[in-house]
Parts: sequence; structure tokens; C-alpha cells
Amino acid sequence: MSTSADSDKIKLRLHYWDCRGRAQAFRYMLEDIAYTHKNVDYKEDYEVCETISNTWGERRTDNTISGPFRSLPVLHWNDTHTFGQTLTIAHVLARKFNLYGKITATYNDPILLEGYINGIVTCAYTDVITNILQAIWATPDIEDMHSPGYFQIAMARDNLESLNKILKQSSTSFYYDQIEPTIADYFAFEAYLMARNMHRKLSPANCEALEKLEQIMKERPALANYFQNNRLFKRITAAPHEEEYLQKLSKIK
Repeated sequence: MSTSADSDKIKLRLHYWDCRGRAQAFRYMLEDIAYTHKNVDYKEDYEVCETISNTWGERRTDNTISGPFRSLPVLHWNDTHTFGQTLTIAHVLARKFNLYGKITATYNDPILLEGYINGIVTCAYTDVITNILQAIWATPDIEDMHSPGYFQIAMARDNLESLNKILKQSSTSFYYDQIEPTIADYFAFEAYLMARNMHRKLSPANCEALEKLEQIMKERPALANYFQNNRLFKRITAAPHEEEYLQKLSKIK
């Protein structure tokens, strides 16, 4: 694989379910990448959540569909390379398309800067997004701290508070004094948006920095088009009871 992201035609094919799930954060990355790099041909193919119980058992045995780990998401690069797992795909995209930021007066070592950024990514994905996905499957009572699955709710909220606190320390609207978003900003953006879409109780009392990040991300041309054309899936997971559960949560003040 060439080290340059602009010199050759690049064909990217994402394969995932028709929901936000474990792929949404780097979907935003892919939209921006395709908009910025005109040599990138990006499209997504979907598995249908409604058919998961009838079709996936057989389809997952085909590694051209389910990739090296027999699970989704999967990213195909130029019909030559196939990557599985959320953080791996996001990391490859970030390294290939320079989404790990630039050194600054404060963060003047690129390897250490990448470490800081990866910390945000891991927190947003593992401690917020994944906990929300698990909570939707577990359907906890978000008003009862003793409810099975409430732990995921508490973890997501606490870590969103940490993400907001760290972002507030930046001299710009993006993490670690960056003037353009890095992989960290895409993941924190989706973590905050997913939490808020599930229920306002998942958002910390003060999330001003994350609110500003959401506004700025949605103003980016590729993402503005994405949201204006209603391309964000309403469905968060493949859980068959998700719609009923979220409707129940919406009645909680």
C-alpha cells in the first residue's frame, strides 16, 4: 500500500449493518476523507439488521463479507487489503490521511501527540460508545442505579464528563490545540451525539465543550451534507427491542 494518500486512486468499501453501532465514528471520517481527497472513491454496503437472525449465520462464514474476524465492520482497500475491527480501521484511516494532527508548542512530539489522541479515541469508543450499545441491548432502568445494566449508563456519563473536561483545556475547538479535527474529534463527536440521542440523562451537567464540537463538526461541508440529507441512521444497534426501549426512555423527564 502506497504511503501517499493523494498520489493514486484509492477505492474504499465499507461493509457494516444499517445502523450506527461500531462504525459511525469513522463513517464521519470517511465522509470528510472522500470530500477532501478527490482521488478517493468511497462507498458503503450494508447488511440489514432486520434479517440478522436469518442470514448472518451463513454470510459470516464468507470472509469476503465478514473479513478476517467474521464480524463487522470491515473495510476493503483497493480490493487488495481487508481490515476488520473498529479501532484498527479508524487507525489505518487516520495514519493514511493525516488525521493524527500536527505538533504544537505544547505537544511537540508526534508520537506523544498520537498517544494523547489515541487516549481520547479509546475512551470515546470503549467507555462511551460501547457502553451505550451494551446498555441498549440490556435495557436498564436509567432511573434505578441498582438496575442490571445501569453500570454502562454511569460509565458512559462519567467518561463523557472526562472527554468534555479535556476538550475544554484545548486552545482550539478540537482536542490538543489542533486547528483541524483529528480521529479523536470524530470519536468524541459520535460519543456525545449517541449519548444524547439515547437520553439526556447520559450527558453530564456541563458539556459546553462537546456541544461546541458538535456544532463545528456539523458545519464541515461533507458532514453538513451528510446530516442535511438525513443519512445518519436512526437505529443505533441491531437490538430488535431498541425502538420500544428508546420510546420508553423518551417519556422519562
